[in-house]
Amino acid sequence: MPDDACNSAASGETYDAVVIGAGPSGSLAALLLARAGHRVMQVERQRFPRAKVCGCCLNQRAQQLLDRAGLLQGLRSLRACPTDRLRLHSSGRRLSISMPGGLAISRRAMDQWLAETAAAAGVQFVDECTAEVLPEECDSNAATQHQFPAVRRIRIESSTGSRVISAKVVLVCDGLGHPSVAGLPGFQSAPRADARIGLGAVLTTAESANWLASGDILMAAATGGYCGAVRTEDGSVNLAAAVDPAAIQSAGGPRQCLQQIFRESGVQVPQELETVSLRGTVPLTRRSLRITGPRLLLLGDAAGYVEPFTGEGMAWGLTAATLAAPLASSGIRAGWTTALQRQYERQLRTAVVSEQTVCRTLSWILSRPRVLQLTVAAAALLPAVAGMLVRRVNRIPISLESRR
Repeated sequence: MPDDACNSAASGETYDAVVIGAGPSGSLAALLLARAGHRVMQVERQRFPRAKVCGCCLNQRAQQLLDRAGLLQGLRSLRACPTDRLRLHSSGRRLSISMPGGLAISRRAMDQWLAETAAAAGVQFVDECTAEVLPEECDSNAATQHQFPAVRRIRIESSTGSRVISAKVVLVCDGLGHPSVAGLPGFQSAPRADARIGLGAVLTTAESANWLASGDILMAAATGGYCGAVRTEDGSVNLAAAVDPAAIQSAGGPRQCLQQIFRESGVQVPQELETVSLRGTVPLTRRSLRITGPRLLLLGDAAGYVEPFTGEGMAWGLTAATLAAPLASSGIRAGWTTALQRQYERQLRTAVVSEQTVCRTLSWILSRPRVLQLTVAAAALLPAVAGMLVRRVNRIPISLESRR
């Protein structure tokens, strides 16, 4: 369909693509589009480099996707910490699961490296800015009339003022709740009624010296939620938890809730938990009502969130970027169509949403101590089953393998 329908006059500069967010999915998508010869701007709300406590584990699937983009050697130069075993603790019981080939790296290091790599490929990177995708008249009727604006308008706000730029395609990678498109019809992000809250912290090298062995991923599960811990490339330990809001209230606060999870699971409570700075999130598990629109694709956590287990979330985000970039490039060169939107929705459903079933099941088990105890006992007797699950979440989906 021609692109002159439902057009709005744009002010400021025009880009082929604007990518909102500089997490792994945003930076990989921006890099792939720049390599395809497009003029790309990437907008990040926080000042880079910035710390982020979740998503430090890269499973084999995530690494394979980075390797496809020619990035694996660069990642290894960051001295990521190899991981090979998950140690699950619940009600004093322990289960050790082999998870070979993993890597743990701080998000501060990884996200900065990916953003710098994208910038070196030609992406214009701006941080400490918020972005808002502005509504178009066709947002509410494009699905029926197949009419699209020639460009999307994006308002960029910074400490120095506001401006409006335009893009032929916008990729939204701004995380939970996707605030950059909150004002568009149908793009509400609704958390589940039983959604947990994320908590995270970093224990320094000295503080965590004898608490967690390098190469292990620790998972402590209890009534109120679960907490994972892994040592990263700088020797520090990253804690990331998903906890029930009611458990926080019952325990007397987030810190006390984490301490209680460790005690109930049979894991020694790290002494530094008394003083370490904690970070929290909005409710985690949520569903996005729409993930596409006129010249608009949502990636990563912005497209919906299911609690990951040990690195799956990073793999899902990188998968979405790998799928979205060629479709966005096609929309830039040949014009936008509803077929592109449907193709992205179908591919994401096949490659990511269906793969999240395993993590939904694991999350359900982790939230039910009695079921978890039975699962731990069964897995100890049938280790091959645990190995099968590990291989499932590590593999690249068939839909991506066929495109190699």
